[in-house]
Amino acid sequence: MRALRTSGLRTRFLLILLLGAVVPLGLVGWWLTRTTRRSGEELLRSRLGQTLDEIVQTVGRNWVSRRSELLRLAETDAVRAALVEHRPLRSSAYGETPGELEQAWAAVAGAVERVTLYDLAGELQGALPAEDRPTSGTGVASSVLPLRMAVYGRGSSGRIGTMEVRLQTSSLLPSDLVLPGLGGSVLALFDATGSTPLLPLTMEPELLARDRFAWAGETWLAVRHTLYEPPLHIALSAPLGALGQPFETAARRGALALLAVALSAFVVATLATRRITRPLERLADGAGAVARGELERAVAEDGPDEIRRVAGAFNTMTESLRQTLRELSRRESLAAVGEFAASLAHEVRNPLTAIRLDLQRAREQLGDGERSGALVDHALHEVERLDASVTDGLRLARSGQPTVVQLDLRQPLEAAYHAAQHRFDANGAVLESLALPAGPVWTNGDAGALEQLFINLLLNAAEATGAGVRAGVELEQADGTVQVSIWDRGRGIAPEQMSRIFEPFYSTSPEGTGLGLPIARRIARAHGGELEIESRPGSGTTARVTLRSMEPPADQA
Repeated sequence: MRALRTSGLRTRFLLILLLGAVVPLGLVGWWLTRTTRRSGEELLRSRLGQTLDEIVQTVGRNWVSRRSELLRLAETDAVRAALVEHRPLRSSAYGETPGELEQAWAAVAGAVERVTLYDLAGELQGALPAEDRPTSGTGVASSVLPLRMAVYGRGSSGRIGTMEVRLQTSSLLPSDLVLPGLGGSVLALFDATGSTPLLPLTMEPELLARDRFAWAGETWLAVRHTLYEPPLHIALSAPLGALGQPFETAARRGALALLAVALSAFVVATLATRRITRPLERLADGAGAVARGELERAVAEDGPDEIRRVAGAFNTMTESLRQTLRELSRRESLAAVGEFAASLAHEVRNPLTAIRLDLQRAREQLGDGERSGALVDHALHEVERLDASVTDGLRLARSGQPTVVQLDLRQPLEAAYHAAQHRFDANGAVLESLALPAGPVWTNGDAGALEQLFINLLLNAAEATGAGVRAGVELEQADGTVQVSIWDRGRGIAPEQMSRIFEPFYSTSPEGTGLGLPIARRIARAHGGELEIESRPGSGTTARVTLRSMEPPADQA
């Protein structure tokens, strides 16, 4: 932070550009990349979900057919007789069997590897086929789903046994299982426990329990569904690479484009700030020279339009400052003449009045036409002229005095408080609520001048505060005086500066004019009061204005 405070305008501008444009563009690029990749994943997951729904519907329809065929087999007379009469099941293929059983078995033989029958006591009563058939081929055709189905007698005789079925999983799946748009996808079937795969897998089964996993150097997504009839878990997964590659490419290109735009903007800003800051540096040098007292210094009015306007305003301000100083010098001279005129008036007017009266009486005793009368008239004329000169001099001495009327001090103080409130708000400081007496506080003064006095003191307090710093105003009456205290808990004033705070144009603030306190003290003294400043570095400053308190006017008594 210290390096930032001491850095130049150009460095700050580039830093602002970096933080305000380049970094946000980078964040936008990162967000777009993530969003694009997420879109690819969402598309793949949506396709997986749709395909899995179609597979689940096909499995459900096929299971209804297989279940109906198995129930028809369990309802044959041969199966019921074997379970109820406890005699072995016989078939024409492996013995002598009724045609009904042969037909029922032929309907399920292509989907079932083996059916085993047990009576209620758990005794084996037969199997179809009578001997295990050797498995043929590999892959889906050799995968079976073990099932147990209850066998019931006719009518209300209840359960008579159990039929164990080894159902080929291929009979449940679509006959032409093709997964469009999902190249390299893997379909997995698991038994009721969800841990034993019923189809050959090239990857670890536990990976399919995750929504997202890495395998064979690629990122895979998986979706799952559980069936309770038949008890089956189905999982479908596919690699993100093929479908997500266009999204990855678009995200990469977008990020590179944003990076190129950000770098181009930074380069252009670097070149542009060089053109802008050079006139500003000259303007800063000119301001420093004027601050050192070189009031004849002017700056070149070139560069961008705004800089030219600032340079022109600076030159105008410097010229105005020179005129103000000349005017102040003239006013100081007039003040000295006024003081001399006031002193001269007190010394001359009384004897001058006596001389005029004596000359008037002498003129009355002289007749018209006498030469001495003309001389007296001439003397009276000169006395009148001298009296007018003395009166003008006295008027000049009084011209710096305010127009004094009896007023309620609360009014200019409250007006100044509200006028300065915005400066405290801008600095983040806290100006405590103005607590004034319930009744009027009477004094003699000029409301406008007193308001200016209080505004100057409040603005000084605002300059000394910062974020969270407190300031306030207090009004007290005691012993025929009224005292207004304006305090702050800001940085305070160093001891070496206290002796110069009332010097015109001396300011501890880089933006101050140094005229606030001198004008405030002059106003206070013009009202017969006094302005005092107390300050401790690091603890704050208190400005106290003491004025005479007056009795209320007759119409307010």
